[in-house]
Amino acid sequence: MKKYVIHPFAFCFLVQQKSRKIIICLCLLLGVPTAAWSSNLITDNQWKEDINIYLEKLEQGHLNVFHTTPKERIYENVKVLRKQLPKLSDNEILVRLMEITRMVGDGHTSFPLWGPKLNKFPIKLMAIDKRLFVTATTSENRRLLKTELVSINGTQIAEVFDSLAKLVPFAENAYSTQVRVAQYMPMAEVLNGIGLVDANYSASFTFKKNNTVMHRDLHAEVSQNYDKPTLLGTFNPQVKNTAVNEGLWFSSSKNKNSVYVKFQRYTNVNSMEKFADELLRFINENQSENLIIDLRNNFGGDFFAGLKLAQYLVLADSLNWKSGSYVLINNVTFSAAMSNAAQFKSILNAMLIGEPTGAKPKGYQDMGEFTLPNSKRVVTFSKRFYDFMGNNKDAIYPDKTIKLTVDDYLKNTDKPLDWVLEQVDWYKK
Repeated sequence: MKKYVIHPFAFCFLVQQKSRKIIICLCLLLGVPTAAWSSNLITDNQWKEDINIYLEKLEQGHLNVFHTTPKERIYENVKVLRKQLPKLSDNEILVRLMEITRMVGDGHTSFPLWGPKLNKFPIKLMAIDKRLFVTATTSENRRLLKTELVSINGTQIAEVFDSLAKLVPFAENAYSTQVRVAQYMPMAEVLNGIGLVDANYSASFTFKKNNTVMHRDLHAEVSQNYDKPTLLGTFNPQVKNTAVNEGLWFSSSKNKNSVYVKFQRYTNVNSMEKFADELLRFINENQSENLIIDLRNNFGGDFFAGLKLAQYLVLADSLNWKSGSYVLINNVTFSAAMSNAAQFKSILNAMLIGEPTGAKPKGYQDMGEFTLPNSKRVVTFSKRFYDFMGNNKDAIYPDKTIKLTVDDYLKNTDKPLDWVLEQVDWYKK
């Protein structure tokens, strides 16, 4: 029988609902938050069923699930988890499954906690050299914007970072690992699963900015209303031509000699074809010479959509194919975005600018997924193997490296894009 941790000021009883044992608590203490106790919503046997299906479907779906870690080692870790189930909370089980899935060794095989919604503390974070900075928060916490997160419940962030680095999903190298640590650190279930925060999902956070230290007691909730974050840099074209969505559009310099393509979000191949057709028409009509494709902060999608874009762009005879093509990349550039960066370098003779990608150019990709029947959590796996650069490097490295520094972030400076705009004389009339 699962062990439950119940708030001391509550009467509780068990009910049977759809083969699940659920704890119903009547709180006697007015004002105690609803998350002030921890209960497991599925039984040990249901977890065992989920774990069996987890292993079975991973082996069935993945092209080669034991490509990095021997089968015996993964099975041994699962065996240990099964034995520990009676002593573990749901959150601890989730964290263990995240760790085991990371052992597979590719960024598309993951336990991302998709499914039932998570409780999140009211901050969004970005990692710069393993330091974490607040990029967005709620209106009542706006003073925390651009502060550095120093500790949680007295534990230094460097220690928390190292703990999460071993389990966060979609991490394929050191660059994507820090991106995902920043993304998952505000998730209360994860912090509770590693033993950092209590089951009431409240914690003491310490931030600093310049020489000022700020302490905040924050509570995690399923829904948070974040203020819109300030975008890095001052580049904001007045006209966005043929915007498919907020993350896919193009604009031009005033003299129309240079074209900038924002490629932060993917669309389907048909929509991309229409977008590419409009872009090609604009370039041909204005005899544009320079092309900038910004693949930064793009987590991926269908790389065939990106190839459709390249298929149209190679027909733009006015472009300076010798030295007028640029592609911006960073640590977030992952999956299909990494693939397209490699393809654009070859097909469009593009110069890569910025920081290393978050994914390897050679490895397992093309994500499939399945849902566990009891916990309703999603598991993802790799279905294909690709080699886009013909080497075993841990990332695609830029031709010109321009790193984002803490000072750049605090001053809202976008040095990689500024460098490219200077090369193409973007502001020339």
